[in-house]
Amino acid sequence: MSEEVQPKKSYFRWLWYTGLFLVSFLIFFLFTFPYGVVKEAAVGELAQMTGLNIRVKEIGPSFPLGIDAEGLKISTQDSMAQVEFLSADVTVSILPLLIGRVTANVELVSKNKGVLEASATFGLLQLIMQKDMIPSHIILESKDFELGPLVTLMLREKSKTANDMVKDLMTQITFLGNLSGKAEMKLGTSDPIQSAGTVDLQLKKATLDLNNPNLVVARQNFEKALVKGELKNGKLSIDPNSALNSQELKVAFKGNSVLRNPFETSLLDFVIAIKLEGTLKDNFGFIMSVIGGNESGVNYTINGNLGRPNFQGSAN
Repeated sequence: MSEEVQPKKSYFRWLWYTGLFLVSFLIFFLFTFPYGVVKEAAVGELAQMTGLNIRVKEIGPSFPLGIDAEGLKISTQDSMAQVEFLSADVTVSILPLLIGRVTANVELVSKNKGVLEASATFGLLQLIMQKDMIPSHIILESKDFELGPLVTLMLREKSKTANDMVKDLMTQITFLGNLSGKAEMKLGTSDPIQSAGTVDLQLKKATLDLNNPNLVVARQNFEKALVKGELKNGKLSIDPNSALNSQELKVAFKGNSVLRNPFETSLLDFVIAIKLEGTLKDNFGFIMSVIGGNESGVNYTINGNLGRPNFQGSAN
């Protein structure tokens, strides 16, 4: 009888100490963690790494395990492009840790109160060994997330290292648009044929404006801005309805990618068909010719493998 009682006591003692540790850790994390110090250190480090101006109004805990930043503003050094988030929440899910997985979650709330949620799952051993850092599960879900300022900021930054032909153009583009939809991918890292998922994302209220007084270019209002695709049995196929269409710009996407192990050897076979009309053709038709097309547009082919893709343009 006493031999049966002893293991039970040991089991309950183990549960007690485990529970006490978790409660103590949460109390420390939620109430005594030096968030002010973390804020200054993190903001300074990110600003140095990215070369951007970063400001955070307030930083604090996010239950159960994470950090929440409010009033986040990111701008270029010349302050010509800026993106603002009402909040940015980064957490780690607790339950997946019990089965040896780490799920990181990010939630961004844009200035118009649109929401972008993303999560990525990794194996715990995978992170410890820092090997094959490809997530096994990716989810991105958005509802009216204000994407325009983020795209404008990225174009401004990329212009610093861009070709002289397009450098000035990238700094003069203003893009507006709200992202909605969902993308989910389950990647078979050891057996790519087991990979599956869907992509269904669209931009609403999308416009593109070129702020150059020397060019007469109409503002582009997009009647269709949609990307759809399916990943099945390790093959990613683009839906033929995917397109980016305004009154003077027509962009169509088609093709597929076959996943392989390792992922760098995955095969690509995509075509981006671009057609210009009106004021866009008059002002930028020569660029289409330079990249292999003609003044009306280009069929831009991307093939080869993921590690060393080939790019080639042809007239459409």
